[in-house]
Parts: sequence; structure tokens; C-alpha cells
Amino acid sequence: MSPELPIGILSDSHSQLQRLRNLAGLMKSRGVETLIHCGDITAPAAVESLRNFDVHWVFGNCDWDRGPLERSMRRCGHHCHGIRGEVSLGGKILAFTHGDRLSLLQSMILDPEIDLVIHGHTHEKRDVILDGGRVLCPGALIRVATPTAVILKIPSMEAEFVEIGDESPGESSGHGSPA
Repeated sequence: MSPELPIGILSDSHSQLQRLRNLAGLMKSRGVETLIHCGDITAPAAVESLRNFDVHWVFGNCDWDRGPLERSMRRCGHHCHGIRGEVSLGGKILAFTHGDRLSLLQSMILDPEIDLVIHGHTHEKRDVILDGGRVLCPGALIRVATPTAVILKIPSMEAEFVEIGDESPGESSGHGSPA
């Protein structure tokens, strides 16, 4: 059996730069090299914060000014998929979108060729079977009680929800300057 390949999945980062830096550190420490981001990026600085990864991006409903985001993605060597992305990794087909276009999301869920449909938008983490398809939402980095992302192991497709903290490395709880 081939070794597991860890993939990082996130959505709705809404330019939360400290949380993105913390996510990057966590993902690197877990051997993740590839990320899927399901939209609501909102600023080029968010793209730049993940420059050391191979990132597949889709746009969300809050990504109003897409030109600067696309330019930043190109500078970083990332992949911009528009509103719907699909990648084949380790023999598994992963399809992803933001989730605000329900008909698009539903068509992806109903596609028997897709092993996993990934979305954001709701900010609610889930890993469920809907209409015969597996659907995963990694949660969000903002407007949630606990910011989360997912590490997906391929080919087993085991998903682990991971918490993303607010503190800078070396900062203790309740101390440090406000961001």
C-alpha cells in the first residue's frame, strides 16, 4: 500500500492573516504541501501568506475584486480555478467550490466520478454523505466559535478537523498586542 499523502483544506479565511500564518505552520509541521482553498479569500495578502504551498483556489461570494487575487496567485505559482475546481490526487478526484451557488454544488454532489466534494460558505464544518456523494466543509477561519481546517489523507480519504489558533508562535494566552 502506498503511503498517505496529506492535503490541507480550508475555506472562508477572510484575510485573517495571523490565523493563516498559524495554519501554514501547522500544515508544514504535518507534512502538507498541497492546499485547497474554497473561497472568501478577500485580499492578496491572504494568498501571499500561503506562498510556500501548492495551492488550488476558487473564488467565493466575498471575493469581489478578483484581479488582484489572481495576480497574487500567479506570482505565487498557485492554481486559480474560478468558481469550480477539480484535482486528481493519488487516484482520487476532489472537486471544490465555495458553496454559494447551490445548483453548482448539487451537480458536483451528484457526479459519480467525484470521490469528494469540498465547499465552504456556511462556515460550518461537516463530513457527510448527501445524495450518494461525500461532502466536506472544513469550517472557517472567522465567524465561528473555533476556527478549523482539514487535513485529508489520500488515498484513505480520512479527514481530520484541526483547530487554528489566534496566537502568534511564542505568545501566551491573554498576552501580546492586539492584531
